[in-house]
Formats: sequence, structure tokens, C-alpha cells
Amino acid sequence: MVATTRFDLELTMDSGQTPTFTWMKIGSQHYKKIGGGHEIRLGENKELQPSKGFEKQSREMLRLDDDLQGIYKKISRGNKVLQSAVAEYSGLRLTKSDAWETTVCFLVSQNNNIARIKKIVSGLHGKTGIFSPLEILEADLTPLKLGYREEYLKKTAELICENGFSLPKISKLGLIDAREALMELPGVGPKVADCILLYGFGKTNAFPTDVWVKKAMQEYYGIKSEKQIQEFAESTWGENAGFAQQLLFLKARKEL
Repeated sequence: MVATTRFDLELTMDSGQTPTFTWMKIGSQHYKKIGGGHEIRLGENKELQPSKGFEKQSREMLRLDDDLQGIYKKISRGNKVLQSAVAEYSGLRLTKSDAWETTVCFLVSQNNNIARIKKIVSGLHGKTGIFSPLEILEADLTPLKLGYREEYLKKTAELICENGFSLPKISKLGLIDAREALMELPGVGPKVADCILLYGFGKTNAFPTDVWVKKAMQEYYGIKSEKQIQEFAESTWGENAGFAQQLLFLKARKEL
């Protein structure tokens, strides 16, 4: 069990990261993994209580070994925008999920809403978890009504199963090379690549710029272009850019 001081499970699980699409809310502060049967719940003693056998994985997924207080202090120093966001969302955790699972989720997420993404991702799960690349390749995905996203999934699975594309090798690359490697996959542009790198590979210097983050960067910092946003994030927050991104994403969704 892990003390949950400055920890908000609901905020974290519903913040648009991979667990938003792979876990089902089953009550206040209670979640169940789609297709897996594991639960993470908060008890009356305010401690995180993962299902038996899931303790290590839950700790890794929720990045409970991060010095979150220290990171938030560092990225918000002299930055009133992030100071405000930290004060309001101090219980937010950056998460790290399985790289393949994350890749599937964000391929499906394009031009899609959260409810539909969750429904599709649920349909891509078997009894033991999300379909493997081989299972994706062999499955009839027509009932899921994926549209053009079905081709993305099928071709990505084909690249992994038959053409030697290796997700594990990406973890060893620097951010720029890793982004370029992921963008070889069909349907993966810079934003989707950075989401996969941040939430699936734990590359915390990644700074995904979706529509909300772009609004935040323009409104709060006067920065518009994709290139300028990436340069600002790198020079200002460096290895902790991904933590800043999550705070700005939530702040923008509430205020803008």
C-alpha cells in the first residue's frame, strides 16, 4: 500500500493519458482494468490499494517513485502559470503504461472522443489484455467501426510482425530519433509520437502538443508555432517537459 498524500487517482486516471482509455471507472476512486480484471482502488485509510499481484505494476504505471513535489517545484519556479496549475492539480501523476498498449490507444485516438476511444480499446482486449500485434493482424476489426484507423492498426501490426519494426529498440533512442522512428508507423505524426514516447516509454522530455496545449502555449506564453513550442518546452523544462505538459493540458481545458 502507498500513502496517497498529494495524490489524486481520479484526476490522474481521467487526464487523457493511456489509463484513461484502458481502465474503467467502477465507483468513486475505483478503477478496473479493461479485459484484465485488476483493480486499483483507494481505501478509507487513504492509501492506494492495488489488487494482489499488481503492486509492482501499479507503482510503475503511476510513477510513484518520482519525486513529484521536487519536480513540480522545479518546473514552476518563477512561472506563475505553472504555480497556479500545481496548486490546483498537485495530485496529478504522470503515468507510464505498456508501449504497445499506448501505441494502440493513440492510433485509435485520432479525431475521436474519449467515450468512443474507450469502447474501441475495450473491443481490442482479450482475457489477458490488449491484443498483441499478431492478434491485431489476424482479427476481424470490422465490428469496431474503426474507419481509417483500422488500416493504421493493421499496417502497424504488419510492420512489427513481418517487417522487423521493434518498439523495444525505441526506448534506447534519444527523443528526436525515437520520434522519427515512431513516425515511420502509419498514422503517427509528431503529436501521437510524443504521446507514445511520454506515456508508453517514459520519455519525460517529450511534450505532446494537442489542441489544448497549443491553446495554452499561445494564451499563457504567446507562442504559436509547433517549432517554437517544442524549443520553449525543451529550453524551459528540459527533462521534465512532460510533467509541465500535463499541467498545462488540464489548466487549458478548464480555463480556455
